[in-house]
Amino acid sequence: MRLSVLWRILGAQALSSFGTSMSTVALAFMVYQLTGSVLHMGAVMAVSTFPLVITSWIGGAFLDRFSAKKIMVLSDAARAVLIFALPFLAEQTVSLIYVIACFMGVASAFFNPGQMKLVGEMIERAHLVRANSYVSISQTGAELAGYLIGGVVVTAAGYMPAFVADAGTYVVSALLLLGLPKVAVRAVGAEKVTTLIAESPAVFLKLWRHPGLRTNLLMAVFPTVAFMMASPNAYGLALDVFDRGAAGVAALEVSIACGVIVGGILISRMTLAGDKNRYMFLSFLAMAVCLVGIYFSPYFWLSVGLLGLGGVANVGVFVPSITMFQEVPAEAERGRLMAVRAGFGQMGSTAGLLVGGVLGEALGITRVFLVAGVGAIILSLLVYVPYYVGAQRRAQAAWTAAMEKGSTRTSARRAAQHAALSGAESAWARAMENAALED
Repeated sequence: MRLSVLWRILGAQALSSFGTSMSTVALAFMVYQLTGSVLHMGAVMAVSTFPLVITSWIGGAFLDRFSAKKIMVLSDAARAVLIFALPFLAEQTVSLIYVIACFMGVASAFFNPGQMKLVGEMIERAHLVRANSYVSISQTGAELAGYLIGGVVVTAAGYMPAFVADAGTYVVSALLLLGLPKVAVRAVGAEKVTTLIAESPAVFLKLWRHPGLRTNLLMAVFPTVAFMMASPNAYGLALDVFDRGAAGVAALEVSIACGVIVGGILISRMTLAGDKNRYMFLSFLAMAVCLVGIYFSPYFWLSVGLLGLGGVANVGVFVPSITMFQEVPAEAERGRLMAVRAGFGQMGSTAGLLVGGVLGEALGITRVFLVAGVGAIILSLLVYVPYYVGAQRRAQAAWTAAMEKGSTRTSARRAAQHAALSGAESAWARAMENAALED
């Protein structure tokens, strides 16, 4: 693994996440202070993520045409200007918060898949799981510090300094990324962006024919909707239900960050052999149990602990999912694949934030955690069980065919495992062959 390259990526990620976590505490406090509404908190979060859904196709085409590093640098520069302007404009009218949040989402629609693609390009495939876990640790470790300091800063000096600090971290992140080595330019670089955008639906269809990647996308949408319903209500849990103020918001975020760090350390020691969707499914179930537990919790610190455990399980969703897409061998289309994955994930996040804000007002904050937990369990089962049944059928068919041809039991077992898992390389190749035949 190229340590100097990885350290720059981790450093840029850490600085950006540190500032973002400070501004997250500040944004929650500012919106709640200006509006007094959980609905507005959820709506602002949704507006910031919705552009990632709409612009993911365009962002993916740019990533396949231009350097991921340059796109990430430009995105950082844009976000620095926007986040610096946010508190000044918010004091004029609340509606401008939505405008800035929307443009921040557009910039993130280019940056987020760019980071996934950059790691896949610069880190050897054998080290992707470890590198992705380190990225997760770097991000959440910085968030841990950011939430702690953000809570103190907002309590002592108000929300303005937190936004200014976030703008500075975006600038330093961009400078670190500029120092990364160039990636070899591939033939696809000569194609026009408009051509790549026009080809995006065909890339999506190829992806959809891969049962593993299709299931990954569906889990990124439907169970995620349920989980993200809890997000705006977590702030309400600290500010309203337990009346802990900005320090309480910071405590909740710190607990989640600590959980993700622990999860990242644990998963960095794993190879994630076999079906990565299985790891995602089990992790989703663990997170759902934590949400249901918060509904029954009468104590603030017990709720904080359950959110921390949910953070541990969250790594079991993120790392297998991202690694699965990074391992797809279609380099010329990888940017659009990453963008589709990011877009689907944000689709689920956006819907969950909106629904969570509405239900928080209608049902009450604590009841939303029960609805979210139970809903996540049901949706995870609806997505994963058909995939699992199909995998078993493919395995049985492969076993039978191998034995009929006189293969040994060992060879037949390998064939069954291969068919059940639908390995990324072979399944992607089959999808491309099928598309060519249909054309």
